[in-house]
Amino acid sequence: MQGQDFELIPFGAGRRICPGLPLALRMIPVMLGSLLNSFNWKLEAGIEPQALDMEEKFGITLAKARPLRAIPSPL
Repeated sequence: MQGQDFELIPFGAGRRICPGLPLALRMIPVMLGSLLNSFNWKLEAGIEPQALDMEEKFGITLAKARPLRAIPSPL
């Protein structure tokens, strides 16, 4: 049944669903990309790119076994 998607409650559902939902869903990746490009990123002190642990941990979603620790600095 259309309009019964309650996954995104802040936008409402049914007949009174927010008309801005498609725009918001398209803007989130754009805003995230813009935010990521607004900083210079470097690894924590003492970690070389070749030494990064890229092992994966399986679950409902695929994630890194050890989180990537990156430090942002202003451009």
